[in-house]
Amino acid sequence: MTWYEFLLFAHISMAVIWIGGGLMMQFFAIRASMSGDPLRMAALGEDIEWIAKRVFTPASLLAFLTGILLVVEIPFLGFGDDWIVMGLVLYATTFLAGVLFLGPEAGRLGVLAEQGSPEVGPRTMRLIMLARLDLVLLFSILYVMAVKPDLFDSAFLEGLAGAALAGGLVYWRYTVALSQPPPGVPPGPPPELPQEG
Repeated sequence: MTWYEFLLFAHISMAVIWIGGGLMMQFFAIRASMSGDPLRMAALGEDIEWIAKRVFTPASLLAFLTGILLVVEIPFLGFGDDWIVMGLVLYATTFLAGVLFLGPEAGRLGVLAEQGSPEVGPRTMRLIMLARLDLVLLFSILYVMAVKPDLFDSAFLEGLAGAALAGGLVYWRYTVALSQPPPGVPPGPPPELPQEG
């Protein structure tokens, strides 16, 4: 195995762990939010925070590092290539979003859910929406790495359109979810309490 082959294998492996793990967390979040169980939501928030610190952050950093080393290793690649710049910008955006907000917010929601706070529902839906938008960014990185578009060529514009469509669908689903009652709560106005007296 050459050094290039090792770097490529490590780079792809770390990307799979990072992106695949993020996708799986979305499925766990859907199941937990549909249960309507605050303890399950609390456990999920704590699990996501734990996994983010110990798995997602190291995997994303190793994907970044091996990507940098691949560019250095391959003579015909350069840090000024459009697709490499796009990948770096997308990587920085998603990495900072995860480290500075998504992971810590999942932990905060776990604590709020244990306390029975009414903020848990809306904040959880917002976190799920933002995590899905982050997943759109991660798949955009995959697209850029696979297709290697130049700025403003048709492949770039197609990828941009696909990411915009996916982001729009994520936001639309979030607004629909906000307009519905939480799981376990019957639709319609709350029942009236009998009046005394």
